Amino acid sequence: MMQEPNILTEERRHENRIVRSGVSVEEYMEFENTTEERHEFHNGDIITMPGASPFHENLIVRLFLALGKHLAEPDYTMYSSGLKVAVPTYKRVLYPDISIVRGEPNFINEKGYQLINPTVIIEILSPSTAAYDLSDKFEYYRSLASLEEIAFFEQQSPSVRLFRLNAHGRWEIIEIENGVVEFTSVQATISLAEIYLNV
Repeated sequence: MMQEPNILTEERRHENRIVRSGVSVEEYMEFENTTEERHEFHNGDIITMPGASPFHENLIVRLFLALGKHLAEPDYTMYSSGLKVAVPTYKRVLYPDISIVRGEPNFINEKGYQLINPTVIIEILSPSTAAYDLSDKFEYYRSLASLEEIAFFEQQSPSVRLFRLNAHGRWEIIEIENGVVEFTSVQATISLAEIYLNV
């Protein structure tokens, strides 16, 4: 597998920082529509997002293509990392790497689209974001009533942590067997060999 040279150093050049505080969601959306960079909204704070490496972006593309073989509209709709997801409980607006909706997508459309009913969310764990993704961001996502599965794919190795909401309303980690990831909520199965080259 191709190695990622100095990826930790590269991604740490883009640490999260607050660029504006004490703003409303509407003001955040106005700000976001005037800049080429992407920012998250955290309860009144506008926060920069770390820059992604080419390896990160390529992994998203491979996942998108592999999942697209199973997910046909209008039954399912997939979105890449450019679409915002609103998390009203925590007053957050986030950018998942991939979000999937079963059925009709619903949006808040105030100066820009914010998805409010993802069924599946996928994040790629990079060195600069893994701790945040697996802790705070995971908690934010779990507050979404529509969400049934969350997957965290490692950026640098063929590994994934899949969490699924069980019948008792609890999140449980699903063991990946034989290198196959099964998203039961959207009836999609992919092999890690499709995603990570030379596994």
